[in-house]
Amino acid sequence: MSSTIRLRLNEILIEKQMSRRQLARQAALRPNTVNDLCTRPVQCLHTRILSILCDTLQVSIQDLLVLEPID
Repeated sequence: MSSTIRLRLNEILIEKQMSRRQLARQAALRPNTVNDLCTRPVQCLHTRILSILCDTLQVSIQDLLVLEPID
């Protein structure tokens, strides 16, 4: 059985009542980058971006990433 890693960014933004634009501003990321992370399957993600997201959202990497089985 194989699996994939899913980014829980949308769910966390909802939980924290934060918009994508607010996250981009606070994290000093391009709005397009945040939008892509929220809407597209992530194929590659730099550790620097992961670190910035965790720090800005005050979550652990385990909160941000989920390992899910592929049907």
